[in-house]
Amino acid sequence: MVLKLAEELALNAPIDEVWRLLRDTSRLTGLLPGVENVESLNEAAVEGYAARVSEKIGPFKLTMNLEVRVIETVEASLLKAAIRGADSMGLNRVTGSMQIALNPAPSGTQMRFEASIEVLGKLATLGAVPIRRRTTQAFAEFAQNIQKQFNRERA
Repeated sequence: MVLKLAEELALNAPIDEVWRLLRDTSRLTGLLPGVENVESLNEAAVEGYAARVSEKIGPFKLTMNLEVRVIETVEASLLKAAIRGADSMGLNRVTGSMQIALNPAPSGTQMRFEASIEVLGKLATLGAVPIRRRTTQAFAEFAQNIQKQFNRERA
């Protein structure tokens, strides 16, 4: 099952501030729901991270080990990454890509997030509706956390 997500977020902050947040891994991962234990992959010439993510989707409590590899950046405007991972037993797997694009907006910055994730295994048997619902909720939590981050900086 392939899950596609596209969301936009208006931020009351200049692009350079939003970009600094996106490139500060420890700060950014603190704003992502369910993300824990983020570490650099420490591979030469590759920017990548290993993370553990725990979520409840439908009746399942799922913990996955993910690798996120940055595959392209355009300073202060675009970040693309490849994602892959599995649970500890290999019963559930995900692969895919995501990108975040930043554009100037009258109130600050327009952030566009797009992801295409293939879900395989037991989790896929739930179907797209509960997975999309939880993914949309997680993005809404992330967006709210980002908004709060910039509101704190302005206070």
